[in-house]
Amino acid sequence: MKLLDSFAWIEYFMGSRRGLKVKDYIEGTEPLYIPSICLTEIRARYLRDRKDPTARINLIIERSFIIPLSVEIALLAADIKLRHKLHTMDAIVYATSQHRNLTLVTGDQHFKDLPNVEII
Repeated sequence: MKLLDSFAWIEYFMGSRRGLKVKDYIEGTEPLYIPSICLTEIRARYLRDRKDPTARINLIIERSFIIPLSVEIALLAADIKLRHKLHTMDAIVYATSQHRNLTLVTGDQHFKDLPNVEII
């Protein structure tokens, strides 16, 4: 099963070459997951660009299981942050995927050498 991060969703909404790589996941029937913190990133991105994020956020919510930041994920993220020298946000996203045994789908190169990551 797949956990799509902010990068994957934004590329999909842009209709980019990378977005086409996740199109089958998003428009398919396999369960998808997203860390709740990615909703913050996506909404902020569209508000910054002066675009209404409502339809995009609604699609994500309808199509995905939203995984909240739990105590277990937060503590795991601290270990991952130090071990892999990731930014806190990236560590939370990766910890969420690892805690749930999901494959992280992203285009973010910070994750390129980590296990259970599919780079688009």
